[in-house]
Amino acid sequence: MRQFRRSLYFDDVEVGDEFMSSSRTISEADVMQFAGLTGDMNELHTSEKFAQSTSYGTRIAHGMLTLSMANGLYVRMELFPNSVFLGIDNWKFLKAVRLGDTIQVRFRIEDKRATKDGRRGIIGMKYEVCNQDDEIVAEGVLRRMVGRRPEENADGNK
Repeated sequence: MRQFRRSLYFDDVEVGDEFMSSSRTISEADVMQFAGLTGDMNELHTSEKFAQSTSYGTRIAHGMLTLSMANGLYVRMELFPNSVFLGIDNWKFLKAVRLGDTIQVRFRIEDKRATKDGRRGIIGMKYEVCNQDDEIVAEGVLRRMVGRRPEENADGNK
């Protein structure tokens, strides 16, 4: 697992490099605020009584909440000084995330290529969202456009 200094650029990462985010515990407030924000009031997320009657036995977080929090953990890392989200490939929800679970994201550079103009690069980052037991609960590849390292001028200034 690579340690990093803040503000990496496209040129600073290689395919196979891995990074680990900080962690985040999923709370009651997170689930209820997400339900209110999105309008997804499915009882599996909002009613403990209903959820107890399901195979989960308790309420679970929205899948999209888990994805959103994983992206927030990426942003919190400040891995790249700027990046533009381009899309998601093969996102899968593998296990339920329950209220009180703590998630963390392992990021791996899957692929990279320079843009046509050469000023930026596009990276595919494999997200593995892990719970407190290090079980992968969701995964997929997010594509981002990131900056390349600024060129130095002849006088040494950027």
